[in-house]
Amino acid sequence: MGKNERICIVGKALTLTPKLVAIVPFFPFFPFFLCPLSSAHASLLLLTFLFAFLSLFFHLFSFLGIICSSDCLFSSPFLHVMLTSQQKDILSQVEQQLTATPQQLETIIDGFIHEMKAGLSPSGSNDMKMIPSYVTGHPTGYEQGTYLALEISGIDIYVCQVILKGNKGKLAINQYQYKIPDDYTTGTDVMVLINYVTDCIVDFQQRVGIPPEEEMLMCISVGFAIRQNSLSQGIILGLEHGFGFTNAIGRDIVDLFPFKERGMGLKIVAVANDTVCTLLAHAYQHPTTRIGIVHGAGTNCSYYDRVSNVHGLDGRYDDEKDEMIINTEWCSAGSKYLPVSAYDAQLDAASNNEGIHLFEKMTTGMYLGELVRLVLVDLSKQDVLSFSAHHDPSDDPDDACLLAVPYRFDTSYMYVIEADDSDQLEDTRVILEEMCHVEGTSLADRFIVKKVCSWVGNRAAALLGASIASVVTYMTNEEIVKKDDEFAIAISGDVYEDFPNFHPRVCTTVRSLIDEQVATRLSVGLVQYSRIIGASIVAMLSNRIFD
Repeated sequence: MGKNERICIVGKALTLTPKLVAIVPFFPFFPFFLCPLSSAHASLLLLTFLFAFLSLFFHLFSFLGIICSSDCLFSSPFLHVMLTSQQKDILSQVEQQLTATPQQLETIIDGFIHEMKAGLSPSGSNDMKMIPSYVTGHPTGYEQGTYLALEISGIDIYVCQVILKGNKGKLAINQYQYKIPDDYTTGTDVMVLINYVTDCIVDFQQRVGIPPEEEMLMCISVGFAIRQNSLSQGIILGLEHGFGFTNAIGRDIVDLFPFKERGMGLKIVAVANDTVCTLLAHAYQHPTTRIGIVHGAGTNCSYYDRVSNVHGLDGRYDDEKDEMIINTEWCSAGSKYLPVSAYDAQLDAASNNEGIHLFEKMTTGMYLGELVRLVLVDLSKQDVLSFSAHHDPSDDPDDACLLAVPYRFDTSYMYVIEADDSDQLEDTRVILEEMCHVEGTSLADRFIVKKVCSWVGNRAAALLGASIASVVTYMTNEEIVKKDDEFAIAISGDVYEDFPNFHPRVCTTVRSLIDEQVATRLSVGLVQYSRIIGASIVAMLSNRIFD
């Protein structure tokens, strides 16, 4: 019997037989009752005893409730007393919906491997696009040179000068961040955005002392879908994360930049997906890296594959030796292999891209908070929670309950709630009552909300772990990586980095689903500044390829 199990049993005993509780505080005082006391002494002793009894009672029950809540939903004495059997049944059903079983994870692995092979085949009719990056070769950590890199990530622009020093991956960076004004994110002409980005690049060059006319190689890292027929080309397939320009689709992003017209010496030699850059940033310091993953507002994965497995390349590669990084676009994986719950279906039906990107909707920062909100609204309607998540149109908009408003329960709230270990779950109360304007919450409410966040987060980690395991299994089955080879996975993204315990949950899932021998040789690394550094590595590799 584990420690927390023992605590759960003690908690139940204290709840069911309160007389036993009274024995504990009486025992230390018992010898004093054997001695004759004056009435004053007796009164003082009685007051001391009452204070000690009350203090012990409340602290003990609160402590037991907090400890037990981490492992079993109904182990808290408060929840045993305050929840009806019907409420417990409803919560158990919700937990079951939001739990990925081992069989479901195995289904994901088989399905994703099928999708990968189908995407690489001549037909290419599948959910995963499996887009060739045209990046071949592996960095060694000894390359040298100075390169410029540009990253467009959501509403942020990062311009960076990267100095590769060699010597096992040493480097230096000068980086500056710019915000894209709202007026430059949508419209009829994408050149509004491109001209602003160019202005940012010129400003950066002035800040670090690079003459605008100086010749430098540059790589662009983008987070939206592009199609490439070469390393220095990027046809825009779709704009995401708030961007929308009617004339952008089908345009080559390289040709859009007016560097020559403005007398600038920059040459864009490569366009790379952000996961490609994540992989290469880690590989410069850890040359055994073979997989790169971004898991934040969205999710995607790139990995090394044999050129011989990739259909449609032009024959300039050595099929026997060359390996190329493939962008899976696994965010597009649909519901064929995923354990879609009623809440997932509800979120998908209300989205602006119904029926696609189901994997992204079940695992990423763009949607996890909304999934939690939908569960809480449902539990409120079924009276499992004591507070109302209903929005009354007559309410003051500034005081209206934000749980009734789609996407107003931010995913970052889950990070705070999961990390809240205070006796009264005070941080959780602040999130619900002060941030979301819930009228009032009980301790039982806060326990339940914490559990819902845990269920949604655990499932997201399990699904991500299964998807990683599918890529690892594919690579070992195809002998791209031998079972006794050391190899590394690079991961970046705010969900992966900031969500408490997300990293160990993912790693535990991956290791439980892959070959045991492979698991002992596998490492997973979190990557800082990954994309912008990786873009400079792509520029370096492109120069080597062209040479």
